[in-house]
Amino acid sequence: MRVLTAAMLCLMLAACTSAPKRAPAPVAGPPTLLSSIDAARAKNQHWLDPGLLNGFPPAQSPDYRPPLRLALLLPQTGNLATAGIAVRDGILAAYYAETRSKPGIRIYDTQSTAAGAAAAYLKAVNEGAQMIIGPIGKDEVASVAAQVDGIPLLALNGIDKPDNRFLLTFALSPEREGELIAKRLLSRKLLQAALFTESGDGNQRAVNAFEKTYNAGGGKIVLNAMAPKFVKDANTDALINPVLPDTLLQATAVVLMMSGNSAKPTRAALALNGGGALPVFANSEIGTNIDPTTNAQLDGIEFVQMPWLLGKSNDLGINAAQLAKLPSARGGGARLNAFGIDAWLITTHLNAWLVNPNGAFNGATGSLHLEPNGRIERQLPWLVYRGGLPQAADGQ
Repeated sequence: MRVLTAAMLCLMLAACTSAPKRAPAPVAGPPTLLSSIDAARAKNQHWLDPGLLNGFPPAQSPDYRPPLRLALLLPQTGNLATAGIAVRDGILAAYYAETRSKPGIRIYDTQSTAAGAAAAYLKAVNEGAQMIIGPIGKDEVASVAAQVDGIPLLALNGIDKPDNRFLLTFALSPEREGELIAKRLLSRKLLQAALFTESGDGNQRAVNAFEKTYNAGGGKIVLNAMAPKFVKDANTDALINPVLPDTLLQATAVVLMMSGNSAKPTRAALALNGGGALPVFANSEIGTNIDPTTNAQLDGIEFVQMPWLLGKSNDLGINAAQLAKLPSARGGGARLNAFGIDAWLITTHLNAWLVNPNGAFNGATGSLHLEPNGRIERQLPWLVYRGGLPQAADGQ
């Protein structure tokens, strides 16, 4: 109100005087406040303990300094055993591919429980571990995080508030994909999104992260619905076209959190309801459960994907084909093999990050960088379907 009054006063004075006219002085807006993490990132700083690697042998190169004794806290029994074994195989594949001096490794079974993880941690410390990788379960990580002190631990799952100076966290979270999709739309000024989801915990977590990031950046979700389905007419067996809400016509972009098999009929439903020309973005699930003979129906859809699954190279020079014959590499296990490979990469190259936190490693799961609070973040490549085949988007 103060600015409006001043402007009116200037107009009144200009009408009754011959004095030269002046443009009103610009009004300063509120100062931009950076979060503590943003401020540290801008200064290329981290909050990890400066002596994090003091117990390690001297560095063999600026980017390679493994510990003398490395402990793996991974479930080898219990309901998380399949995942634990896949991660273990990835770590060991990277270990045996390394030709330089390597640490001794000991594996401790967390038994897929919080109590088992806590006991395994204490045993590893008492037996002289200089660094620990794991555990992987959410409850397991929470039980160990409170104990971490004196030696670095790379937890393979997220934690709500990673505020321990000896703790690093690394996760393959669906939330990250949701955040990246939201940032993609915001960067292109696509501020009204129609969102379609297939059931599943991972998809819902991606949706929640997308919504949070998108809304914070000024975006608005104008339609949030489950993946549409074509059903047969009971009398004629003809397919009935799904009718989508009119709010679809307000959208400037479409987001799909679903498999490729669900994305195909969703794409058809969009075309039948006036949304066929909208740009479409998707999470990595679109690359699963696909009949390759009909993939042309996905043409033009942009999506994120793990480099490992694309046969791309990484800083360790290991590719998915080398591990393809392992039983643990089947199905979703390939992602966890890549996760283990990157855990080794982080562990042995951590000294480079302590000097240059904003530096990036070319990992199997994505481009990796260290956040000031010890969280390791992934940047994923963008692909687009052309001629039914996924190809690099944006010249990546």
